[in-house]
Amino acid sequence: MNIIYIGANGFPFGMATIQRQLLIAKGFVLQENSCLVLTKFGLLDKQEKLKRKGKIEGVPYLCASPVPYRPSNFIFRTLNKTLGSVLETFYIVKNRKRNTKNILFSVRTSFISTVYYRLLSFLLGYKYVADINEALGDNIDASLNDKLFDKYNKHLYDGVLLISDKLMDNYENNIPKLKIPVICDISKLDEIKKITLDDFNLLYCASASYLETLKFVIEVFEKTILDTNLILIVSGSESQMKQVKQLINHSKKNNNIILKSRIEYSELIGLYKGADLLLIPLPEIEQHKARFPHKIAEYTACKTPFVSNRWGEVINYFNNDNCFLADNYTIDKYVNILNGIIHKPKQNIADKAYEISKNHFDYKVLSTSIDSFLKKI
Repeated sequence: MNIIYIGANGFPFGMATIQRQLLIAKGFVLQENSCLVLTKFGLLDKQEKLKRKGKIEGVPYLCASPVPYRPSNFIFRTLNKTLGSVLETFYIVKNRKRNTKNILFSVRTSFISTVYYRLLSFLLGYKYVADINEALGDNIDASLNDKLFDKYNKHLYDGVLLISDKLMDNYENNIPKLKIPVICDISKLDEIKKITLDDFNLLYCASASYLETLKFVIEVFEKTILDTNLILIVSGSESQMKQVKQLINHSKKNNNIILKSRIEYSELIGLYKGADLLLIPLPEIEQHKARFPHKIAEYTACKTPFVSNRWGEVINYFNNDNCFLADNYTIDKYVNILNGIIHKPKQNIADKAYEISKNHFDYKVLSTSIDSFLKKI
């Protein structure tokens, strides 16, 4: 098969969406398919050194826009974006191959882009397939784009990969669908060394956009009786990070809170391995029932126990034998778990979670299912 993987700008740099895209693409290559990750635009800034064309972990990629980062000059920036849109179509046409199945594979894109890719794939003879890992249209403050996407996109694809039971239920029509949970690269994570930390450390990692959940974590930390540190790994815009720092400064335990941002991936994983407990609270809303946080695959692969609550996909893979689960998303439930956790054996629980990750989340295992699915479309 010949697969053109479109949609996530800034590839190969980025967190959950781009990490998932990279791992799925590595699976395509592992199954001996031709694969090109094609991005319309590059990075928002020059903080990362990005070549316009190259290979990352064996996956070929190409940035369609002539300059693979956001130019500071408005005229150049507009020209670059325009050329990126035009050249993306050119490369989709150019990289179509004869005598094989051609697949246009996409992350979740805007509704207008989805319609465009549907028409383009129809005209060029591509099968149009997407990987969908969230539902945003039911949110109170959902944009018109998200409402249109969630209502109509199921009629535009030839097949979909879906991350959760909630999304599987949303796609009730006859479109071919395959559930693919969170993904990690076990062998790659195994090679990254643990960062040894002093004392007992809790760790929470998230985007600064999840400010309410960050508040929740800090409140839980303040109410625990543990003599511990809280490591927060948070990245976001300048204004978002200002809010995060204000939250920390106002905390009664601010001297025990360590903030890290924009760290190297090897340091991130090293800290996951070095921490004593990893936190991933899930607000009990429909949006979180539809998604499945990418961090859970990495947490379990790092052999560090994690604390979460019974909501969404978590309960399909985890119970109190392989992690620590609160009955619901409340501060008191989390505090009770944390206060009683320090004297409990934890490594056996973490080892069981690692087995879940190895058997269900490793990209090498999932690549076989995805390959078989695509061949049948």
